[in-house]
Amino acid sequence: MWKGYYGKEPFDLRLAALRLAYRLPLLVAVTLLGALLTGGGYYAKNVLLRGERIYTATSFYRVEYAVDNVEDMMSVYINEMSWNTYLQSRLFLDAVEAHLAEAGREEFSGEELGQAISAEVLSDLRVPSTTVTTGDPEKSVAIAGAVEAAMAQELAAELSEIDSVTVIDPGDTAQEVRPVLRAGRVFLFGGILACFLTLTILLLKETGDDCIWLPGSIWKRYGIKTAGTIESRELAENIRYFFSREESGGGMREDVAVCLVQEGLDSAEVLKRLKEACPDLVGDKWFAVPSPMEQPEAVRRLREAEGVLLAVRAGSHAGRALERVLEYLGQQDCTVTAAVLWDADEKLIRRYDFIRTGDAESKGTKRGKA
Repeated sequence: MWKGYYGKEPFDLRLAALRLAYRLPLLVAVTLLGALLTGGGYYAKNVLLRGERIYTATSFYRVEYAVDNVEDMMSVYINEMSWNTYLQSRLFLDAVEAHLAEAGREEFSGEELGQAISAEVLSDLRVPSTTVTTGDPEKSVAIAGAVEAAMAQELAAELSEIDSVTVIDPGDTAQEVRPVLRAGRVFLFGGILACFLTLTILLLKETGDDCIWLPGSIWKRYGIKTAGTIESRELAENIRYFFSREESGGGMREDVAVCLVQEGLDSAEVLKRLKEACPDLVGDKWFAVPSPMEQPEAVRRLREAEGVLLAVRAGSHAGRALERVLEYLGQQDCTVTAAVLWDADEKLIRRYDFIRTGDAESKGTKRGKA
């Protein structure tokens, strides 16, 4: 019976990095798509699909408080909250309505005026401001004029803390309120978020998928000796060692079965490529059989063979297919001699070996210096 080690081997960071490098075009495409969707949605919502436009008219005042000197002003000054309270009072709103009526603008109600008017105090307590916000620039200017009159007349007369209120900057023009757009930041955030999510999904897939990309994975996970790939330099020497007769002067085994693991592999093509790669070792009596999962009766020929070479196609979900075949062959008392990785990505394997060799050389150099 075979003994599996799948899931016990350490995470191969080099292989994961190389696999992610292969997915770099996908990662870039998803990042750009995420940036476009997020930034484009933000721009469309705040620019193209904006609702009603808003216009503001702002007036600035000079307030003279009823104090003898500036130091005493702190005891009687009116803060921003108090200004807004006064501006929302019935007395003030009635005064604004009266001034609007004098100007021939009787269409404004008290509730509408209360929602449109607000006050603000910035650095100087003697310079408050009022802002009128409506959906019509002409309406904002008209109400601002009435507010200025009510501030300078009715409100100044009503409050004992104030000597006078003077308009120093009238709100005779209305400005459109434009939203503060941070489209660049939104585009950047969308791209980073899409890149992070895609990278996480790819890493989870690489970690959880029972894929086989390297010949060494077959040995580490399933304990099956691996001859390499069809183009590896060590293939011939491994075939010679694995399938040579142990008796003295025995030479190579002749009746060897090449067993395909995955269904759908071309058995004739597999055997032909092996003969081309190792013409002096793969004899005429070598034969190929389909996957036991495809033709269970093929296991009879495997039991009669002198050796069994499994052809495992590289890629995702290859481990699951190999595990099923090994379980079936173990129950049928068929001993697997070795395996060969089929349709492998030779560039990936060479780059992986290059990185591993570079890491080993750098560690050796550090140890030598130590």
